[in-house]
Amino acid sequence: MTTPLGQELRRLRRERDLRLEDVANETGITLQYLSMLEKGARKSVSFEIMADISRFYGVPLDYFAAFIKEEESKPLSDVEIMLWQTINEKVRDEIYYKKGKSLKDVFSKMLK
Repeated sequence: MTTPLGQELRRLRRERDLRLEDVANETGITLQYLSMLEKGARKSVSFEIMADISRFYGVPLDYFAAFIKEEESKPLSDVEIMLWQTINEKVRDEIYYKKGKSLKDVFSKMLK
């Protein structure tokens, strides 16, 4: 049984007439992991994986948040929302506007 995120990932891939192998080769994500995401067998997805997928499809990372949110059973805490928003802003700045500090710097400051 697939998830909303899995359905959307499959739709994006098929819309571009790509095979899972094509996406795996271009993103560096294993074929097995991508398959598990599309099938809904993988419930949690790391930020790095979603950033790679976002870059590959040319879709803002925020776009996937709605699909991930549908799958969550409990609401995010205020701290989780703040972190998510901060990370999204930094990724947008780095990926789409090519400015800002590296994500490693951002994460190291957050963990202090």
